[in-house]
Amino acid sequence: MKRNQGFTLIEMLISMVLLSMVLLIATSAYSMFSEKWNGRLGYFNRSATDAKHLILVQEVLKSIKPYVVTDDKDEAKLYFEGNRNGFVAVSLRSLFQPNKPAVIRLQVIQNDDFSFALVYQESVMTHQLLTKVTQPLDFTAAIVLFDKLKDVDFTYFGWPTLKAKNWQPDVSFELREPKVWFDEYNSIERRVFPEKVKIVFNSEQGKFVLQTPLPSTIKGMLSSFEKLE
Repeated sequence: MKRNQGFTLIEMLISMVLLSMVLLIATSAYSMFSEKWNGRLGYFNRSATDAKHLILVQEVLKSIKPYVVTDDKDEAKLYFEGNRNGFVAVSLRSLFQPNKPAVIRLQVIQNDDFSFALVYQESVMTHQLLTKVTQPLDFTAAIVLFDKLKDVDFTYFGWPTLKAKNWQPDVSFELREPKVWFDEYNSIERRVFPEKVKIVFNSEQGKFVLQTPLPSTIKGMLSSFEKLE
């Protein structure tokens, strides 16, 4: 009559070693999968956020309108000031209060690690309209559109002066200054509104170029305003 024999000590040790190896491989595989999944999920979330912010920037640019203010001499001026680091203008649609006009500021701010952030700010004209160039503004509402950028550059396309825009051929045969791209565009000094704004920046997702046409001013807009004064 045969006896039922159990596992020997050596067989049990071998089984435990094999089981440990299986668990180690399974744990490593799960860890690797989890890291890749989280990385892809994080990349997807960043891409979705960037896409949302791109739409916001486009809305900001499309909502800019020629807006007339007066300077210290009560002369009518078009409100737009831009340089390579950003611009200030008037929008008929606030991002935070869509039914209200606002003075908006889109600018570049350098971070502590020398990267850049593209920041949107606005001063909603709820209780007081902007009427003076030197009027103090409170840019309380703000949002970081893009962060950790390598570089950001603003440029503006338009006529160099109001005289060039309204140029007419005469007996002096004076050449007309053409429309070009400028690193700085101050409508208060030029007395003419830019026709396009372009923003170029590099992020982790690649290079972005945002170019949007701005609405043209009505001919004689400033002179009409001065007559009303």
